[in-house]
Amino acid sequence: MTISLVVEQDDTIIGHVAFSPVLIDGEDLGWFGLGPVSVSPSLQRGGIGIALIEEGLRLLKHRGAAGCVVLGDPNYYRRFGFTSDHALRYGDVPPEYFQSMILLGDPAKGEVTYHEGFEAR
Repeated sequence: MTISLVVEQDDTIIGHVAFSPVLIDGEDLGWFGLGPVSVSPSLQRGGIGIALIEEGLRLLKHRGAAGCVVLGDPNYYRRFGFTSDHALRYGDVPPEYFQSMILLGDPAKGEVTYHEGFEAR
């Protein structure tokens, strides 16, 4: 992981987000994958996840990352600037659920792969 952020309340972790490098057509082009994002069930819909994602994206930009991808609900991730209108692919995932955000430079094109620790088996 490149970025791992937590939110604590009363010495208990109540939220977490991670950003890890991804490869595009087998090359490191400075792109990252967002996920997982987690918030304690009783505290969901209170802005914790949004704050974690926004801070993580801010830190990626500060580090000079080229872009970020996420696999998830387009209605949720659109608020951060992710779009499905891109030339990146992830296996046979429907394109509307695999979204990207350019942070610096030109759009990327190709097949995205995550570290093997994040791949489904």
